[in-house]
Amino acid sequence: MSSASHTNDSPDNGDSTNEFKMRTPSLKFMYHLECEMSQENHVVGAQFGTSNARVIMPIVGGTVKGPRISAIIQTMSGADWGLAIGGTGLMRLDARYTLKTDDGHYIYVRSKGIFKPGPGVDINPAARTRMTQDEVEWFTRLQFEASGPYDWMNSVFAIGVLAMDESKILIDAYELTNFM
Repeated sequence: MSSASHTNDSPDNGDSTNEFKMRTPSLKFMYHLECEMSQENHVVGAQFGTSNARVIMPIVGGTVKGPRISAIIQTMSGADWGLAIGGTGLMRLDARYTLKTDDGHYIYVRSKGIFKPGPGVDINPAARTRMTQDEVEWFTRLQFEASGPYDWMNSVFAIGVLAMDESKILIDAYELTNFM
């Protein structure tokens, strides 16, 4: 470890018997995404009498803007194959879609995450056009397959913080890093 002092020391450092000190990683902004979803979802329903139901939510399009990327979500290039966990308000997310950058490159995005109402909040997502970070825990792990000038995205560990406004899914994507 370098001799530089870090202000983001891990909270566990005080309890560790090891001299090696960990630090909390940083988040580096990658992009803001605005995603348009289809008005029609496909509900597979509960399998084998369980209360869990697969809900397929087609992605119609959208935009991505950030310091190193500007792109659109290819029309009808994917969906979120969510799993609604019956009676909990919890949904496991599993989205896949394709970006086309302004300079003509394609990027495959896979997003696995979780949606759950905040403490004391009762939300029916199907009946809402707006959901804020004050109401829900809505996070995703983003993985990329890219080439050319976007090769750097292949080695990024990214997380997305989600919200919804006017029925558009909003994602601010951040790279998790030890370096800033």
